[in-house]
Amino acid sequence: MIAARIKDILTPLTEYPHIRSNATLRDAFAALRKYQADAHHSYRHVLVLDEAGRLVGQLGMHDLLRGLLPDFLKEHGHFEGGAQPDYPSLAMIWQDTCETQCQETADKPVLPFMGTVKYKVKQDDPLTLAAYFMAISRASILPVTEGNNVIGVVRLLDVFNAASRVVLHD
Repeated sequence: MIAARIKDILTPLTEYPHIRSNATLRDAFAALRKYQADAHHSYRHVLVLDEAGRLVGQLGMHDLLRGLLPDFLKEHGHFEGGAQPDYPSLAMIWQDTCETQCQETADKPVLPFMGTVKYKVKQDDPLTLAAYFMAISRASILPVTEGNNVIGVVRLLDVFNAASRVVLHD
């Protein structure tokens, strides 16, 4: 791992879920599902890019599920501290309208639901930089950029596998 570079384990953008910033929640769900169809991949995030291919943010599966929540659960939920005692009861009320409400909500734009990306790497950066950023931020992916454009991602699984080869002397 010490001598390895990001480009050695890079997943190209063409093989990773991504959408444009004017996309809807439905588009984000479709992008993830498209890449999940390949049994060799298990992606949990979608990159959000502007029209020029610059990174705007990312959406994880948790973000997408939060986007589907009805307003009465969004207003009362404090996600940092977890669910409060009466919130599961409110979630049960949602059951009756969930299917209809999810269909309507799916047409909302992704921008209010996406998260920011704190760290990025370049393809010639050492793998140790990715390991460091992932360890301190608990990120499971890091966008790989060339200039202002995203060219791919490095995944936690791939960094972990590189580290395990060193630890286990493989």
